[in-house]
Amino acid sequence: MNDLLRTLAVLVVVVILLRRKMHLGLVMLIGAAILALLYLTPPLDFLAGAWVALVSPSSLEMTATLIFTMIMENILRSTGTLKRMVESLSEVFPDARFVMASMPAMIGMLPSPGGAVFSAPMVSEAASRLSIPADQKAFVNYWYRHIWEYVSPLYPGIILVAGLAHIPYQKIVLANLPYALSVVLWGGVFAFSGVGPTPASSSTSVGRGKALRVFLITISPIMAALVLVVVFRVNPVPAMGGVTVLMYLAHRYSPAAIVRSLRESISLKAMTLVFGIMIFQETLRLTGALDGISRFFAESGLPTVLIITVIPFLAGTMTGLTVAFVGITFPILMPLMGGDVPSLGLLSLAFGSGFAGVMISPVHLCLVLTREYFGADMTKVYHRLWIPQALVLAAAVVPVYIFQ
Repeated sequence: MNDLLRTLAVLVVVVILLRRKMHLGLVMLIGAAILALLYLTPPLDFLAGAWVALVSPSSLEMTATLIFTMIMENILRSTGTLKRMVESLSEVFPDARFVMASMPAMIGMLPSPGGAVFSAPMVSEAASRLSIPADQKAFVNYWYRHIWEYVSPLYPGIILVAGLAHIPYQKIVLANLPYALSVVLWGGVFAFSGVGPTPASSSTSVGRGKALRVFLITISPIMAALVLVVVFRVNPVPAMGGVTVLMYLAHRYSPAAIVRSLRESISLKAMTLVFGIMIFQETLRLTGALDGISRFFAESGLPTVLIITVIPFLAGTMTGLTVAFVGITFPILMPLMGGDVPSLGLLSLAFGSGFAGVMISPVHLCLVLTREYFGADMTKVYHRLWIPQALVLAAAVVPVYIFQ
């Protein structure tokens, strides 16, 4: 119980500071320090944990991937490629709503922590002829980016579930499919509320065939990175780094232009956001806060379904990472799901609940970067987010009923 109260207290402080418009990177550092203080963590241990958070291989990979994503986005935007990409897709599919939704959905196939940076300017460009507020554009970008994490083998969370449960990945995908379909369904209802069919571009028609060719050419750098990661299983860092070098060569950047591009691309503000989140997540691990919460609920005698729903949700909200909530909570919950042969329906419920927590987490990197790009009010984004996310989670009744 003490673990739950202390962790909730830190979460309340985080929310209050965010509502006061304090920078999230600083908020996460404050939250980590308060958490360490509540657990009487020695200062040197806390500092050592912060250092581990910044220099661990996974953290360095995440940071490098985000940097290359920002550089690629800058090249696409500054060369006019991004504008041509959206205009050509608008010619093929003239409804701006479809273009806005399809861009983050397509980029979301690439499991990059900085993917929101890629799709946000595309959504902004596609929405240029629509009178919609920043929070609505932010919601569209954030919502449609997360269709695939329920079912894609490229995302490590679902693969980790399959490994822990010793259940074929294909069966877990089948159980999770209602979530992905619900994202598409409820996105269509909530993302474009008050927005009717609107032409995505006012440019002169060049024909759908030519427009499709232009789109394929302009999207080729992103697709190249996607193919390298998805098909050839190349690590995202060298894959995106190699594509970035080729883009510089293809657009004949001079050394001075490359330096200018790097200076424009790499945002120290975005980096501090990442560092703050990493340190907060490492402090959760160092203090054992989430482990304590999980044990408390597992030993509480509460209804099994409630436990399986609440524990992953809390872990997802606190960490903002799918792999984190799965790795922390599933080993503890597995006996409640059936032991050696866990119920597929309960597994799916736990995953859907945990990912719902990830989606509303104030430390979810995609949400942070999307809000930052559009300059949207986080409170307004949450007002748009919580109802459709609750409806997506409600789709859990399908796997729970079918796979009892």
